[in-house]
Amino acid sequence: MNIAALYAAVYVDGSSVVGEHCTLGFPKEARVRAAQQQQETQSAGKPVVIGQQCLLANHVVLYEGVQVGRDCFLEDRVRVGYDSTIGDCSRIVYGAYVCDRVTIGVDARVAGFVCDGSVIADRCTVMGELVHEYTRPHRGWWEVDEDSPTVEPDSVVGYGSRVVGGVTIGPRSYVAAGAIVTKDVPPEHVVTGVNVHTPANQWAGGRLQDLIRYWTSHR
Repeated sequence: MNIAALYAAVYVDGSSVVGEHCTLGFPKEARVRAAQQQQETQSAGKPVVIGQQCLLANHVVLYEGVQVGRDCFLEDRVRVGYDSTIGDCSRIVYGAYVCDRVTIGVDARVAGFVCDGSVIADRCTVMGELVHEYTRPHRGWWEVDEDSPTVEPDSVVGYGSRVVGGVTIGPRSYVAAGAIVTKDVPPEHVVTGVNVHTPANQWAGGRLQDLIRYWTSHR
């Protein structure tokens, strides 16, 4: 089997920089398995496109079909799964594991683990984990297409927090570090603990007041 034939074409704008030991255009598992079993002709996957003024640091892995907008920075050891899209001016932080078919908007900051099919909108910060419920493991790895989290514009998912299943965060909501979310979060709420929702205009803590004032002035 010639795995090189399965790699996608890669188009990198001349103004962008790619660091050492990066893997670009790696084929998705389903096509590799099909080629192993000679179920389909070996052919290149969807192209990878890197926009203007991007910086890919070292040991970055981009699977087939990944689209990266302009002025993005993908830090060391970032992994982005197939058919994912990263909007302009976004930063993917060191060691982030972005699964397949993920959509990341403009001017976002993403770290941690992001499960298949998640949507992270413009100007969001996601430092925690977006995960599936994984309630049907008996049906196998590929038979279940679970609902994925959505983080709406200007929201924050704090470090060590976990958003589980097909829930929606925000817009302009804040999931505190270490919190767990299994229910939709309304616009302009702060989440602490396990699904404890507090309207932002009733939040008494001092540290978020500057952010809350910013949300209020930019609605």
